[in-house]
Amino acid sequence: MILFKYLSKELWKNFILILLSLNGLLLFSRFVALLVELSDENLGLQDYLKLLCYFGPYFLTYLLPLAALLAAIFLFMRLAQDQELLAFESLGIPFWKLLQPVAFLAVIVLIATYFVTIFYLPWSKHAFRNFFFELAKRKIERGIPAKNFVSLAPGFSIFVKKSWEDGKKFTGVFIIDETRKQEKAIIFAEKGKFNIKQNILELSLEKGSLHLVSRDYSSLQEIDFKKYLYRLKLTELERKRTPSRGEMSLKELKTKAMSLPKSNPEHTRYLVEYYQRLSFPWAAFFLPFVGAFVGAMIKGSGRLTAGVLAVFLYLGYYFLESIGVSLAETKVLPPAISLQVPNIFLFLVSLLLLLMAKKGKIRPFK
Repeated sequence: MILFKYLSKELWKNFILILLSLNGLLLFSRFVALLVELSDENLGLQDYLKLLCYFGPYFLTYLLPLAALLAAIFLFMRLAQDQELLAFESLGIPFWKLLQPVAFLAVIVLIATYFVTIFYLPWSKHAFRNFFFELAKRKIERGIPAKNFVSLAPGFSIFVKKSWEDGKKFTGVFIIDETRKQEKAIIFAEKGKFNIKQNILELSLEKGSLHLVSRDYSSLQEIDFKKYLYRLKLTELERKRTPSRGEMSLKELKTKAMSLPKSNPEHTRYLVEYYQRLSFPWAAFFLPFVGAFVGAMIKGSGRLTAGVLAVFLYLGYYFLESIGVSLAETKVLPPAISLQVPNIFLFLVSLLLLLMAKKGKIRPFK
Protein backbone atom coordinates (compact mmCIF):
# COMPACT_ATOMS: atom_id res chain seq x y z
CA MET A 1 0.00 0.00 0.00
CA ILE A 2 2.87 2.37 0.83
CA LEU A 3 4.53 1.54 -2.49
CA PHE A 4 1.25 2.12 -4.35
CA LYS A 5 0.84 5.56 -2.75
CA TYR A 6 4.47 6.46 -3.39
CA LEU A 7 4.28 5.68 -7.10
CA SER A 8 0.75 7.03 -7.55
CA LYS A 9 1.64 10.42 -6.08
CA GLU A 10 4.34 11.12 -8.65
CA LEU A 11 2.39 9.50 -11.48
CA TRP A 12 -0.71 11.63 -10.91
CA LYS A 13 1.38 14.76 -10.35
CA ASN A 14 3.05 14.23 -13.73
CA PHE A 15 -0.27 13.47 -15.42
CA ILE A 16 -2.08 16.56 -14.10
CA LEU A 17 0.81 18.94 -14.83
CA ILE A 18 1.24 17.62 -18.38
CA LEU A 19 -2.50 17.66 -19.11
CA LEU A 20 -3.01 21.20 -17.81
CA SER A 21 0.08 22.50 -19.60
CA LEU A 22 -0.69 20.98 -23.00
CA ASN A 23 -4.43 21.68 -22.87
CA GLY A 24 -3.85 25.25 -21.67
CA LEU A 25 -1.33 25.92 -24.43
CA LEU A 26 -3.55 24.55 -27.21
CA LEU A 27 -6.70 26.19 -25.86
CA PHE A 28 -4.96 29.55 -25.53
CA SER A 29 -3.60 29.49 -29.09
CA ARG A 30 -6.93 28.43 -30.60
CA PHE A 31 -8.98 30.72 -28.38
CA VAL A 32 -6.91 33.78 -29.29
CA ALA A 33 -7.31 33.01 -33.00
CA LEU A 34 -11.08 32.67 -32.51
CA LEU A 35 -11.31 35.94 -30.61
CA VAL A 36 -9.59 37.71 -33.50
CA GLU A 37 -12.28 36.32 -35.83
CA LEU A 38 -15.03 37.45 -33.44
CA SER A 39 -13.52 40.84 -32.60
CA ASP A 40 -16.45 42.69 -34.21
CA GLU A 41 -19.18 40.71 -32.46
CA ASN A 42 -19.21 42.68 -29.16
CA LEU A 43 -18.98 39.57 -26.99
CA GLY A 44 -19.66 39.81 -23.27
CA LEU A 45 -18.15 37.95 -20.33
CA GLN A 46 -20.88 35.31 -20.51
CA ASP A 47 -20.04 34.68 -24.17
CA TYR A 48 -16.36 34.17 -23.38
CA LEU A 49 -17.23 31.71 -20.61
CA LYS A 50 -19.50 29.80 -23.02
CA LEU A 51 -16.72 29.59 -25.60
CA LEU A 52 -14.28 28.26 -23.00
CA CYS A 53 -16.84 25.65 -21.96
CA TYR A 54 -17.42 24.61 -25.57
CA PHE A 55 -13.72 24.53 -26.39
CA GLY A 56 -12.74 22.58 -23.29
CA PRO A 57 -13.15 19.06 -24.70
CA TYR A 58 -11.77 19.77 -28.18
CA PHE A 59 -8.26 18.71 -27.26
CA LEU A 60 -8.98 16.54 -24.20
CA THR A 61 -9.87 13.53 -26.34
CA TYR A 62 -6.35 13.50 -27.72
CA LEU A 63 -4.45 14.92 -24.75
CA LEU A 64 -5.74 12.53 -22.08
CA PRO A 65 -3.98 9.47 -23.63
CA LEU A 66 -0.84 11.52 -24.38
CA ALA A 67 -0.65 12.91 -20.84
CA ALA A 68 -1.08 9.43 -19.35
CA LEU A 69 1.64 8.09 -21.65
CA LEU A 70 4.10 10.85 -20.73
CA ALA A 71 3.33 10.54 -17.02
CA ALA A 72 4.14 6.81 -17.07
CA ILE A 73 7.33 7.33 -19.10
CA PHE A 74 8.62 10.08 -16.79
CA LEU A 75 7.89 8.06 -13.64
CA PHE A 76 9.62 4.87 -14.74
CA MET A 77 12.47 6.76 -16.36
CA ARG A 78 13.21 8.40 -12.99
CA LEU A 79 12.91 5.05 -11.18
CA ALA A 80 15.42 3.52 -13.61
CA GLN A 81 17.85 6.44 -13.37
CA ASP A 82 17.77 6.45 -9.55
CA GLN A 83 18.35 2.69 -9.50
CA GLU A 84 15.04 2.25 -7.68
CA LEU A 85 13.93 -0.45 -10.11
CA LEU A 86 16.97 -2.51 -9.13
CA ALA A 87 16.26 -1.84 -5.46
CA PHE A 88 12.65 -3.01 -5.81
CA GLU A 89 13.83 -6.10 -7.68
CA SER A 90 16.38 -6.92 -4.96
CA LEU A 91 13.59 -6.67 -2.40
CA GLY A 92 11.63 -9.26 -4.33
CA ILE A 93 9.05 -6.79 -5.71
CA PRO A 94 8.25 -7.87 -9.29
CA PHE A 95 7.99 -5.33 -12.09
CA TRP A 96 4.31 -6.09 -12.70
CA LYS A 97 3.50 -4.96 -9.16
CA LEU A 98 4.97 -1.54 -9.95
CA LEU A 99 2.42 -1.33 -12.77
CA GLN A 100 -0.56 -1.29 -10.39
CA PRO A 101 -0.63 2.55 -10.08
CA VAL A 102 -0.33 2.73 -13.88
CA ALA A 103 -3.28 0.35 -14.24
CA PHE A 104 -5.36 2.50 -11.88
CA LEU A 105 -4.45 5.65 -13.83
CA ALA A 106 -5.18 3.89 -17.14
CA VAL A 107 -8.68 2.85 -16.01
CA ILE A 108 -9.55 6.35 -14.76
CA VAL A 109 -8.22 8.02 -17.92
CA LEU A 110 -10.04 5.45 -20.07
CA ILE A 111 -13.35 6.32 -18.38
CA ALA A 112 -12.62 10.06 -18.69
CA THR A 113 -11.74 9.73 -22.38
CA TYR A 114 -14.90 7.75 -23.04
CA PHE A 115 -16.98 10.42 -21.30
CA VAL A 116 -15.35 13.25 -23.28
CA THR A 117 -15.48 11.39 -26.61
CA ILE A 118 -19.02 10.04 -26.39
CA PHE A 119 -20.86 12.76 -24.45
CA TYR A 120 -18.97 16.00 -23.89
CA LEU A 121 -17.39 16.52 -27.33
CA PRO A 122 -20.58 15.99 -29.42
CA TRP A 123 -22.51 18.26 -27.04
CA SER A 124 -19.86 20.98 -27.22
CA LYS A 125 -19.73 20.85 -31.04
CA HIS A 126 -23.51 21.17 -31.22
CA ALA A 127 -23.53 24.00 -28.68
CA PHE A 128 -20.69 25.74 -30.51
CA ARG A 129 -22.62 25.77 -33.79
CA ASN A 130 -25.72 27.01 -31.98
CA PHE A 131 -23.60 29.78 -30.47
CA PHE A 132 -22.72 31.02 -33.96
CA PHE A 133 -26.40 30.81 -34.86
CA GLU A 134 -27.11 33.08 -31.89
CA LEU A 135 -24.41 35.48 -33.09
CA ALA A 136 -26.12 35.60 -36.49
CA LYS A 137 -29.39 36.56 -34.79
CA ARG A 138 -27.62 39.35 -32.94
CA LYS A 139 -26.14 40.54 -36.23
CA ILE A 140 -29.63 40.70 -37.71
CA GLU A 141 -30.89 42.75 -34.79
CA ARG A 142 -28.04 45.22 -35.32
CA GLY A 143 -29.12 45.71 -38.93
CA ILE A 144 -27.78 44.77 -42.33
CA PRO A 145 -24.56 46.57 -43.33
CA ALA A 146 -24.15 47.83 -46.89
CA LYS A 147 -21.90 46.10 -49.45
CA ASN A 148 -21.37 42.98 -47.34
CA PHE A 149 -22.77 39.49 -47.75
CA VAL A 150 -24.50 38.70 -44.47
CA SER A 151 -25.66 35.22 -43.48
CA LEU A 152 -28.89 35.85 -41.59
CA ALA A 153 -29.45 32.13 -41.03
CA PRO A 154 -27.96 28.82 -42.25
CA GLY A 155 -28.61 28.78 -46.00
CA PHE A 156 -29.96 32.36 -46.12
CA SER A 157 -27.66 35.22 -47.21
CA ILE A 158 -28.40 38.81 -48.19
CA PHE A 159 -26.46 41.61 -49.88
CA VAL A 160 -27.61 45.24 -50.00
CA LYS A 161 -26.06 48.12 -51.91
CA LYS A 162 -27.11 50.87 -49.48
CA SER A 163 -28.67 50.82 -46.02
CA TRP A 164 -29.89 53.38 -43.46
CA GLU A 165 -31.82 53.60 -40.18
CA ASP A 166 -29.33 51.22 -38.54
CA GLY A 167 -29.55 48.81 -41.45
CA LYS A 168 -33.33 48.36 -41.15
CA LYS A 169 -34.01 49.81 -44.60
CA PHE A 170 -31.97 49.25 -47.75
CA THR A 171 -31.82 49.39 -51.56
CA GLY A 172 -30.23 47.14 -54.18
CA VAL A 173 -31.18 43.83 -52.55
CA PHE A 174 -29.78 40.43 -53.55
CA ILE A 175 -30.84 37.32 -51.59
CA ILE A 176 -29.77 33.65 -51.82
CA ASP A 177 -32.21 31.30 -50.08
CA GLU A 178 -31.22 27.62 -49.73
CA THR A 179 -33.56 26.81 -46.84
CA ARG A 180 -36.20 25.18 -49.06
CA LYS A 181 -36.18 21.40 -49.47
CA GLN A 182 -37.13 21.13 -53.14
CA GLU A 183 -35.63 24.28 -54.61
CA LYS A 184 -33.25 27.19 -54.22
CA ALA A 185 -34.38 30.79 -54.49
CA ILE A 186 -32.59 33.89 -55.77
CA ILE A 187 -34.32 37.20 -55.12
CA PHE A 188 -33.61 40.66 -56.54
CA ALA A 189 -35.38 43.79 -55.29
CA GLU A 190 -34.96 47.53 -55.68
CA LYS A 191 -35.57 48.25 -52.01
CA GLY A 192 -36.76 46.68 -48.81
CA LYS A 193 -36.90 46.77 -45.03
CA PHE A 194 -36.96 44.22 -42.25
CA ASN A 195 -37.86 43.64 -38.65
CA ILE A 196 -37.55 40.68 -36.31
CA LYS A 197 -40.19 39.70 -33.76
CA GLN A 198 -40.37 36.55 -31.65
CA ASN A 199 -37.61 34.87 -33.67
CA ILE A 200 -39.45 35.52 -36.96
CA LEU A 201 -37.50 37.50 -39.55
CA GLU A 202 -39.82 39.53 -41.79
CA LEU A 203 -38.47 41.02 -45.01
CA SER A 204 -40.66 43.44 -46.94
CA LEU A 205 -39.34 43.79 -50.51
CA GLU A 206 -40.52 46.03 -53.37
CA LYS A 207 -40.11 45.92 -57.17
CA GLY A 208 -38.11 42.82 -57.85
CA SER A 209 -38.04 39.27 -59.16
CA LEU A 210 -37.98 35.78 -57.64
CA HIS A 211 -36.05 32.95 -59.35
CA LEU A 212 -36.75 29.39 -58.20
CA VAL A 213 -34.28 26.68 -59.25
CA SER A 214 -34.92 23.00 -58.53
CA ARG A 215 -32.27 21.10 -56.54
CA ASP A 216 -31.27 19.08 -59.59
CA TYR A 217 -31.31 22.25 -61.79
CA SER A 218 -33.87 20.66 -64.11
CA SER A 219 -36.44 23.49 -63.84
CA LEU A 220 -36.48 27.23 -63.38
CA GLN A 221 -39.33 29.61 -62.49
CA GLU A 222 -39.19 33.40 -62.68
CA ILE A 223 -41.74 35.63 -60.93
CA ASP A 224 -41.82 39.45 -61.01
CA PHE A 225 -43.38 41.22 -58.04
CA LYS A 226 -44.26 44.70 -56.89
CA LYS A 227 -44.35 43.72 -53.22
CA TYR A 228 -43.07 40.56 -51.59
CA LEU A 229 -43.32 39.70 -47.90
CA TYR A 230 -40.80 37.08 -46.82
CA ARG A 231 -41.01 35.44 -43.39
CA LEU A 232 -38.30 33.23 -41.96
CA LYS A 233 -38.73 31.33 -38.67
CA LEU A 234 -35.25 31.32 -37.16
CA THR A 235 -36.06 28.77 -34.46
CA GLU A 236 -37.44 26.38 -37.07
CA LEU A 237 -34.28 26.72 -39.12
CA GLU A 238 -32.22 25.94 -36.05
CA ARG A 239 -34.21 22.74 -35.44
CA LYS A 240 -33.94 21.69 -39.09
CA ARG A 241 -30.22 22.29 -39.28
CA THR A 242 -28.54 19.04 -40.27
CA PRO A 243 -26.05 18.08 -37.55
CA SER A 244 -22.56 17.05 -38.56
CA ARG A 245 -21.22 13.60 -37.69
CA GLY A 246 -19.20 15.15 -34.89
CA GLU A 247 -22.36 16.51 -33.24
CA MET A 248 -24.28 13.24 -33.32
CA SER A 249 -24.60 10.82 -30.43
CA LEU A 250 -23.68 7.17 -30.84
CA LYS A 251 -27.35 6.25 -31.25
CA GLU A 252 -27.87 8.92 -33.92
CA LEU A 253 -24.77 7.79 -35.82
CA LYS A 254 -25.91 4.16 -35.84
CA THR A 255 -29.47 5.10 -36.82
CA LYS A 256 -28.26 7.36 -39.63
CA ALA A 257 -25.90 4.68 -40.94
CA MET A 258 -28.65 2.05 -40.92
CA SER A 259 -30.99 4.41 -42.81
CA LEU A 260 -28.56 4.60 -45.74
CA PRO A 261 -27.93 1.83 -48.28
CA LYS A 262 -24.65 -0.02 -47.85
CA SER A 263 -23.57 1.12 -51.32
CA ASN A 264 -23.69 4.75 -50.15
CA PRO A 265 -20.23 5.96 -49.01
CA GLU A 266 -21.91 7.94 -46.22
CA HIS A 267 -23.10 4.65 -44.70
CA THR A 268 -19.48 3.62 -44.12
CA ARG A 269 -18.43 7.09 -42.90
CA TYR A 270 -21.11 7.12 -40.20
CA LEU A 271 -20.11 3.62 -39.09
CA VAL A 272 -16.43 4.63 -39.03
CA GLU A 273 -17.29 7.59 -36.79
CA TYR A 274 -19.36 5.30 -34.57
CA TYR A 275 -16.68 2.66 -34.06
CA GLN A 276 -13.88 5.21 -33.89
CA ARG A 277 -15.48 6.75 -30.82
CA LEU A 278 -15.72 3.32 -29.22
CA SER A 279 -12.16 2.27 -30.07
CA PHE A 280 -10.02 5.39 -29.65
CA PRO A 281 -10.42 5.83 -25.85
CA TRP A 282 -8.58 2.53 -25.39
CA ALA A 283 -5.40 4.36 -26.36
CA ALA A 284 -5.65 5.95 -22.91
CA PHE A 285 -5.59 2.45 -21.40
CA PHE A 286 -2.79 0.76 -23.36
CA LEU A 287 -0.37 3.65 -23.94
CA PRO A 288 0.46 4.21 -20.23
CA PHE A 289 1.45 0.54 -19.91
CA VAL A 290 3.71 0.76 -22.96
CA GLY A 291 5.06 4.05 -21.60
CA ALA A 292 5.99 2.42 -18.29
CA PHE A 293 8.09 -0.24 -20.04
CA VAL A 294 9.68 2.33 -22.37
CA GLY A 295 10.51 4.65 -19.45
CA ALA A 296 12.17 1.78 -17.59
CA MET A 297 14.42 1.12 -20.60
CA ILE A 298 15.54 4.72 -21.27
CA LYS A 299 19.21 5.32 -20.49
CA GLY A 300 20.48 8.59 -19.06
CA SER A 301 18.63 11.72 -17.99
CA GLY A 302 16.66 14.30 -19.89
CA ARG A 303 12.99 14.51 -20.64
CA LEU A 304 13.57 15.39 -24.27
CA THR A 305 14.27 11.75 -25.10
CA ALA A 306 11.16 10.67 -23.24
CA GLY A 307 9.08 13.31 -25.01
CA VAL A 308 10.35 12.24 -28.44
CA LEU A 309 9.60 8.58 -27.67
CA ALA A 310 6.13 9.49 -26.39
CA VAL A 311 5.33 11.45 -29.56
CA PHE A 312 6.67 8.58 -31.67
CA LEU A 313 4.42 6.07 -29.85
CA TYR A 314 1.45 8.41 -30.01
CA LEU A 315 1.84 9.11 -33.73
CA GLY A 316 2.33 5.40 -34.27
CA TYR A 317 -1.07 4.77 -32.73
CA TYR A 318 -2.63 7.37 -35.04
CA PHE A 319 -0.89 5.81 -38.01
CA LEU A 320 -2.43 2.44 -37.13
CA GLU A 321 -5.80 4.12 -36.64
CA SER A 322 -5.57 5.72 -40.09
CA ILE A 323 -4.84 2.27 -41.51
CA GLY A 324 -7.95 0.96 -39.75
CA VAL A 325 -10.05 3.81 -41.20
CA SER A 326 -8.69 3.11 -44.70
CA LEU A 327 -9.48 -0.59 -44.36
CA ALA A 328 -13.03 0.30 -43.32
CA GLU A 329 -13.63 2.91 -46.04
CA THR A 330 -12.30 0.60 -48.76
CA LYS A 331 -14.47 -2.18 -47.29
CA VAL A 332 -11.52 -4.56 -46.86
CA LEU A 333 -12.65 -5.15 -43.26
CA PRO A 334 -15.83 -4.21 -41.39
CA PRO A 335 -15.43 -0.98 -39.35
CA ALA A 336 -16.10 -2.89 -36.11
CA ILE A 337 -12.92 -4.91 -36.73
CA SER A 338 -10.66 -2.51 -38.65
CA LEU A 339 -10.98 0.27 -36.04
CA GLN A 340 -9.67 -2.13 -33.40
CA VAL A 341 -6.38 -2.70 -35.28
CA PRO A 342 -4.34 -0.21 -33.16
CA ASN A 343 -5.81 -1.56 -29.90
CA ILE A 344 -5.06 -5.16 -30.85
CA PHE A 345 -1.50 -4.15 -31.74
CA LEU A 346 -0.99 -2.31 -28.43
CA PHE A 347 -2.44 -5.24 -26.51
CA LEU A 348 0.05 -7.61 -28.13
CA VAL A 349 2.94 -5.20 -27.52
CA SER A 350 1.93 -4.80 -23.85
CA LEU A 351 1.72 -8.58 -23.47
CA LEU A 352 5.16 -9.03 -25.03
CA LEU A 353 6.70 -6.38 -22.77
CA LEU A 354 5.11 -7.97 -19.71
CA LEU A 355 6.65 -11.32 -20.63
CA MET A 356 10.01 -9.58 -21.06
CA ALA A 357 9.63 -8.01 -17.62
CA LYS A 358 8.94 -11.42 -16.04
CA LYS A 359 12.16 -12.71 -17.61
CA GLY A 360 14.11 -9.75 -16.26
CA LYS A 361 14.77 -8.23 -19.67
CA ILE A 362 13.38 -4.79 -18.85
CA ARG A 363 16.58 -2.80 -18.23
CA PRO A 364 17.90 0.60 -19.29
CA PHE A 365 19.65 0.30 -22.63
CA LYS A 366 23.43 0.45 -22.43
